[in-house]
Amino acid sequence: MESLEHPNSRRATMLALLSGAMALAPARSQSANGTPGRNTEIVSFVVYIPIKRSAKVHGRKMLLDVIAAMSSEPDFVNTWVHQQMDDEDTIVVYETWACSREHFLAHHLKKPYRQAYEAALPDLLSAERRIIFLEQIAAYPQRRG
Repeated sequence: MESLEHPNSRRATMLALLSGAMALAPARSQSANGTPGRNTEIVSFVVYIPIKRSAKVHGRKMLLDVIAAMSSEPDFVNTWVHQQMDDEDTIVVYETWACSREHFLAHHLKKPYRQAYEAALPDLLSAERRIIFLEQIAAYPQRRG
């Protein structure tokens, strides 16, 4: 059985990483029952969004509108939006949320501010959108001052 005190314990390492990640999470996070506090789960993922060249401007605007709305969610931590360097028609989004994968899939993809975007995807995409969920094994946040 793993000891939380043992420095090489995988559980101790994961708890330390989670603590560091939670320090980056917004204080407005809520527990699973909706009471104020911090959620102890983190989910990160990368989304590949291949937008049709003919829908590039409209698709990006819709995506950025969704991201602006989702950034107000209580369990939103952060997101970065990138254009793939070797394929300017593919947008890559990295997101972190203070909730489980299951909670994200069950609740956040169904939010009202996402409905128009999700409905428009078949007309915007040149190929299927891919979502790759990640399990954090280490974190190196930038140290400030």
